[in-house]
Amino acid sequence: MDDLEAAHQRYLEVVASSVTTGDWQPYVDLLAEDAVYRRTGMPDRVGRSEILAQMAHDTGRLPGSLIERVELTWASLDRARRRVVQEMVHVARDPGDGSQHLARATSTLHLDARGRWDSVDVVHSQQAYRTMYRGWARAAHACGHEADARALLESLEARRTD
Repeated sequence: MDDLEAAHQRYLEVVASSVTTGDWQPYVDLLAEDAVYRRTGMPDRVGRSEILAQMAHDTGRLPGSLIERVELTWASLDRARRRVVQEMVHVARDPGDGSQHLARATSTLHLDARGRWDSVDVVHSQQAYRTMYRGWARAAHACGHEADARALLESLEARRTD
């Protein structure tokens, strides 16, 4: 296993753990001090502290707090450019009926010479995520979890004005 492959494997392990625990410090520890984090529809975040604040904010409240796991669907390693392009599925927790609600995102990661990720670019369809969350809310409502469904829908409406 070369350094790019090892760094990517570590990245996947840390992301999985951070999603589960809500602790994003180990994630930002994988990044260069001046790393740039870009995500569809969001301003760029530069540096570990900005990235940590954004990750904690996004995953610590609805709708992001519904994501219970992230799974890699595919990855392509470009060793010459020290880059990884990957697709991950974000899976929401069970709304109460056993149904699965997920959305996909594609990321490009760049590994610097010191073995830290110096850029993370995440591309996803905001509409696909809104559709996933609305489907989750319908399922939760049908299972008698009206308060959860209402809170999620309110958070989606609030984010449209953020």
